[in-house]
Amino acid sequence: EAHHLGIAFVQLHHRLIEHPAGEPRGFAQLPPPDAGDVYFDMEGDPLHGDDGLEYLFGVQYRDGKGAFKFKPFWGHSRLEEKQAFERFMDWLDQRRRKHPGLHVYHYAAYEDTALKKLSSRHATREALLDTFLRERRLVDLYKVVRESIRASTPSYSIKDIEKFYREAREGDVQTAGASIVYYERYLETGDKSLLEKIERYNEDDVVSLQLLHEWLLEQRPAGMPWRKDDSAA
Repeated sequence: EAHHLGIAFVQLHHRLIEHPAGEPRGFAQLPPPDAGDVYFDMEGDPLHGDDGLEYLFGVQYRDGKGAFKFKPFWGHSRLEEKQAFERFMDWLDQRRRKHPGLHVYHYAAYEDTALKKLSSRHATREALLDTFLRERRLVDLYKVVRESIRASTPSYSIKDIEKFYREAREGDVQTAGASIVYYERYLETGDKSLLEKIERYNEDDVVSLQLLHEWLLEQRPAGMPWRKDDSAA
């Protein structure tokens, strides 16, 4: 399949990778979609303090009417990081009770690793996070993409893969590296307009995750069984 982007006439191609029936790889890692599903992306500053700071937890989710909403959880100090992590986990727990079949979609290992680090660092919400992990509620769409799609993109970063399913991004902050620079600048100047730019970048990432999930569901072979796990209600 070819896609033509912009004026320069760039062709992108992708094909699906087939795995033996019953092998839990690629599309077989996708659980059934649920109205409670959450798309999750974090922003962190590795230059902050001794061990970095996870300062923004962003989620895209459907409200009660089915419309997508964005919700940020901010924390600008070690204490606020803990509070933001707790608010985020409690919000997820409340949503899980309302939507027992929900999953939390992210891209690559950063979010999974950071949540474990925060739970350990602050000695909080350990049992709740363990439940989410045990029930396999966190779904890494990067693994699904790598095992199900052969793409002509330069890499499998979401910024490259999203060229198949959305228009080019706009905005001042375009990369994780740029978000760190902007956040450090905010810490120096106190200019809250910099936080607004970071938040828009984070929102763009979770919107892209949601669109990626929808695109993968369209690519998924018809009749393939859904992944089963302990979160099924």
